[in-house]
Amino acid sequence: MTPAELRARNQRSMSAARKIHKLATADWRRTKAHGPSGSDPVTFGLMLDKADKTTRGALLLATRGYIEDAFILARSLVNLTIDISYLSTKDAERFRSYRATGKIARRRVARLANVDPIDEENTDWTDAKKRAERWQKPGAIFERAEKSGCVDLYKHAYRHGSSYEHSDAWSLLTYEHDQGRAREVVLHLALLVVAYSVVKIYHAWSQFSGRATSSTEDRIKGHFLDAFPPK
Repeated sequence: MTPAELRARNQRSMSAARKIHKLATADWRRTKAHGPSGSDPVTFGLMLDKADKTTRGALLLATRGYIEDAFILARSLVNLTIDISYLSTKDAERFRSYRATGKIARRRVARLANVDPIDEENTDWTDAKKRAERWQKPGAIFERAEKSGCVDLYKHAYRHGSSYEHSDAWSLLTYEHDQGRAREVVLHLALLVVAYSVVKIYHAWSQFSGRATSSTEDRIKGHFLDAFPPK
């Protein structure tokens, strides 16, 4: 099955994912322009920027026929969705732990190059290490998913997407020439994961900023249910 054929057979879901993304990002940009409230609006805004770009990348890959790679980005978006939802409560401690994890990773890379990170002298590295260890301990992402209403995303998308992320044997199925139906299913699932992740991020943004509009929420819900009706 060619990329054009795959697009044609998934036109409704692809169109819905694009429309949901467009509506959500329009509100995100409007909110940033007005300065959202919260314990760390800068970090939260940057996470929304990343969600926007990752969504665009996944949809672009899906359009071009790179469905497995689209699923890898969809899985990355799920990870981001869980963290955004977890941080949407505006808990300052959660933001400190999220930033500490980045500081530790940046320091580790800097040390490989025999240099110090720019914040070497003004960071409590003992505290940062403890926070990073808690954030990254085995099962931590599932705990965040539980606390933020994202368990379904974790179980059905994060775990499933891991096959493509880690290139295990199962992920090779869609590369077989006679598996056109499998490619179609995986593309549909990738688009479903992307669309649902953006919906969840929109709800998290709404909680964080307090600026959601019911009309936009209704339109997003309508697009999602049109393309992905409940069974």
